[in-house]
Amino acid sequence: MSSTSRTFAVVGLSLVALTAPEGLPRSRAKEALNPRAIPAYGVPSSGAPLASALSPDGRRVAVLAILPPASLGAGPYPLTLQIWDASELKLLVSREIAVPRQSPGDSPSSDRTLEPLGCVVRYTADGTSLVVSEGSARERSDAGTSFLSGSGARLHLLAADDLRESRSIDLHLSPDPAVYETTDIEVSPAGDRIAVALSPIDLLMSLGAGATCKAFLASEVRVYDLRSGENLWKVSYDRARIGSVAWAPDGSQLALTLQSANESDTASRGAFCPEPRVGNNLLIFEAATGRALRGISTGDLAGPVCFGMHDEVFTAPFHFFYVNSSGEKVKVWNVQTGALARTIGYPGRDVHDLLALARDGSVLAGYVGKEKFGFSSRTQEEAAQNVDEKFALWNARTGTLIRTSPSLSPITRPSRHTNLKAPSAWLPLPFRQLSDLVMHSQGNPDKPQLQLSPDGSRALVSWQWRGAPLIFDVATAAIPHPK
Repeated sequence: MSSTSRTFAVVGLSLVALTAPEGLPRSRAKEALNPRAIPAYGVPSSGAPLASALSPDGRRVAVLAILPPASLGAGPYPLTLQIWDASELKLLVSREIAVPRQSPGDSPSSDRTLEPLGCVVRYTADGTSLVVSEGSARERSDAGTSFLSGSGARLHLLAADDLRESRSIDLHLSPDPAVYETTDIEVSPAGDRIAVALSPIDLLMSLGAGATCKAFLASEVRVYDLRSGENLWKVSYDRARIGSVAWAPDGSQLALTLQSANESDTASRGAFCPEPRVGNNLLIFEAATGRALRGISTGDLAGPVCFGMHDEVFTAPFHFFYVNSSGEKVKVWNVQTGALARTIGYPGRDVHDLLALARDGSVLAGYVGKEKFGFSSRTQEEAAQNVDEKFALWNARTGTLIRTSPSLSPITRPSRHTNLKAPSAWLPLPFRQLSDLVMHSQGNPDKPQLQLSPDGSRALVSWQWRGAPLIFDVATAAIPHPK
């Protein structure tokens, strides 16, 4: 048995015992979630996943990753897109994705190397195509100070069966260090358009360690025609960051959240940010024209957004850094009136940072992980730390808690005594430095990605740079589907 196989044998045993959510019989909790890890990314030597996506039928998982040199083809740092069978965990197809190369005037030195940031993968609603965003940034040094500046970034449209590329859309990002990286992409329900959220690059945010004032300098949302590559419309914001975007089920409207620096005392990491607070931070647009239809003030630092059935939009708070609270809830808004329809919470925990809604409106998933503030042995200073990483499932119509995942930390947080530098030595220097920061950090509470299948019967949880993507099978018989 290989070392990777042994790793996953231990992991599988450690995740069998599930804790019963508050208010649910333990017998029901035991039948809920059976996590399975995609075996290709179990240890740093096997590969570094950057983004993943669950197919609409829940049967496939697409993973964008950097693989070891033995698996790489031509080019210095190509990304690889792989399609896995979600039930049998078998690799079905693999293909390299072209990434921006250095221009002829660039020095080949390590302080001017292109790094992939803002990587996102999404399936179209019919499952026939995939869209991959491979945003990039150039790290360089001026007078000993390192910073990130925008470089090239493209959207790639590929066939889901064999990963043949049919179209590539250049986002034409400026090299100005104040702008942009891809923070979210969402394909319209009809699969003909894509919404792209662009916000300033901030290295602290990329590492999940908070944000600086630079993160709120400017942002844009753009809508592209996937067939022609044409930019149909865009809206810019000078002093705010886009949290996320979501399409209405019929594709007629687009929702987005806006964030400003002084909405949270900890968001600016102690820096003085004079930007005014955003008033209406949940915005609804006419998808065809970009005309603003409604603005809603959520009363919190809203980040994730989901467009549900019956003219409802779900939002939840976002934690740029440690937040000392235990009562933050999902808020459900009526799009037509702007009124708060109801809230969905979790006893003793915040619901924050991540939301996913099943396409049929039956199941809502949200992140309920806890953080604490304490001394970090790595940074030798007080820092935020993850206590655990969990997500919960609710009936989206009634708010009834259905399931809670086990703690994900045993997989995603290796022992601090484990030497991970040698297994990741195959990575190019900038990648290795970033990977080591994430893997070893005790003070970077970066959150996973979370996706649901259309009927809520399967969940995908994944991280950038660390941990294998996890697939959770949900007992669909126990899920009350709305009429």
